[in-house]
This record gives sequence, C-alpha cells and structure tokens, in this order.
Amino acid sequence: MQMSALLTKMALFVIVILIGMLGARKKILTKDFNRGLSWLVVNIFIVAAIINSVISMDASSLTLRELGFILLISSVCYVVIYLIGALTVRLFRVEKEKAPQLELLMSAINNLFVTLPVVETIYGGKGAFIIALGCIPFNLLLFTYGIARLRGSGGGFHPRDILSAPLAATLAAVLLFALRVPVPTPVRSILSSVSAATVPMSMLLVGSSLGSVNLGKALRDRSMILLAAERFVLAPVIVFFLMKLICRDDILSGAMVITAASPSAILVTALSLQTGRSGEYSSEGITVTTLLSMITIPLTVYLLL
Repeated sequence: MQMSALLTKMALFVIVILIGMLGARKKILTKDFNRGLSWLVVNIFIVAAIINSVISMDASSLTLRELGFILLISSVCYVVIYLIGALTVRLFRVEKEKAPQLELLMSAINNLFVTLPVVETIYGGKGAFIIALGCIPFNLLLFTYGIARLRGSGGGFHPRDILSAPLAATLAAVLLFALRVPVPTPVRSILSSVSAATVPMSMLLVGSSLGSVNLGKALRDRSMILLAAERFVLAPVIVFFLMKLICRDDILSGAMVITAASPSAILVTALSLQTGRSGEYSSEGITVTTLLSMITIPLTVYLLL
C-alpha cells in the first residue's frame, strides 16, 4: 500500500508538469507568465507551505533537545549533499555555462513537494515534521551559497538574501513550535488553502519552462546522466552510510536517506529565472529527476530502508 501511494503521488507530479508543457507549446503560458509565477511560488506559496507544514504537525512529544538533534543531523545531511554536488561538478569538469545550475540541481532537493509527502507516507507525522524542520539548513544553504552560485562571479552573495521570504517563514515556523504558540483556526485554514496551491503551481512552472525543450535531447545530455547518477546513486548511498555512523534514530535516518534520494528542487528553476538565467536547463534537470524518481525512490526505500 505504501509503495502504491508513493507511485501515485509521483505520477500526479509528472501529470501537472506535462500540463504546463502543453500550455507553453500552445502559447498559453508565456515567459512573462513564468517570471510572475516564479515570484509567487518563491514568495507566497512556499512561505505558506513552510509555515503550514510545521503548525499542522503534532510535535507535542518532541523535546527541545530532540528538536536540536534533528536540526543538527539535517544540517549535516544537507552540507554533505551540497559537498557531493560541488565536488561532482568540478571533478567531471562540467562546462562553465551549465555548472552553476547543475550543481544546484544536484544539491537542492525537492524537500517540501516530494520528500515530505513520501516520508509522511512511510513514517507518519514525525517523519514529515523532521523534513519540515530540515527547511532551516536547506534554506540557509540555498538562499546564501545557492543564490551566489547562480549569480556567478559578477553577482556573488548579498546579505539581504539571508532575509528571503522562505527562510524568514522557516524561522517563524520554528519559533511557533518552540514557544508552542497557538495558531487560530481561521489562520490555519488560510495557510492550508494557500499552501495547497504550492505543488500544482510549482509543477506548472516547471512544465511551462519546458515548453520548447526536447526531452529526448535532454536525456542524451551527458550532464543529465551525471545528474541522475549523483542524485539517485551516489548521494543516497553516502548519506546511508553516514547515518549509520552518526544517527541511531531509524525514522530520522530513513528520512535523511530519502532526502538524499529525492529529485531536484523546483526552486532551482524559479531562482534561475529570478537571477537572470534561463529556466530551460534547470527545468530539464528537474523533469528528468522527477520522472526517474518514480522508480528510484521506491527502489531506495526497498534496498536501503
């Protein structure tokens, strides 16, 4: 039943991507639409999803010490994933134009829209809460190093990037948890409704950015083969053995392995557009990894967990 649920969720992701591709090819979804939607995804929908993912979970059984341990393990996991991506891109000497986006495709994973529902299906509420808390190190890395990498030597890192809307939302959500602040029912309802649009709107953005892309060509691209090997073989295997060394909590360990085996983050396309890069290449990587993850995530769960 769990495996069937996983396949169903991933199939839905792919269907919405295909709808976005159709809309782009029919000239219904334009480049201006993509820019506007990318802003909405990053600054509105993601914010609602982050806060909602924390306040909607029953975390009453967790102590602050356990919370700190989860954040520590999550941080170690994300740093290792980023290091694997950075080293892989440099070791294989990926062409300069593709390297920043490819590195982010390897390093930034789709934690809220793929990892969280997958982990919740397998481990329940505690697993989903672990992934939600992982948004802190995830956003710290993505909205500092990640943005600087996309901007290149001419742009670099700007301190204001730390105060990005998704990161602020993550910190606010953790404060709500730590202080046990009661959230009124109407606010919960609004956040739930807005966050429900995050997945379809994000997948629609990916699909619309892919309107003119030849997927057959993308699958033959050497860098896409490298991306798939790193994302679905190298990263999860390394994280699996790392968790064996540093973590005895089976749920936390399993959640981190699934994190390492998840497809590339939709945010890479949105941030690529926001930093003046084309969203086409990153959308290719997201689509390829999302399609492959329908097979690789169940295999990872079966073989490693």
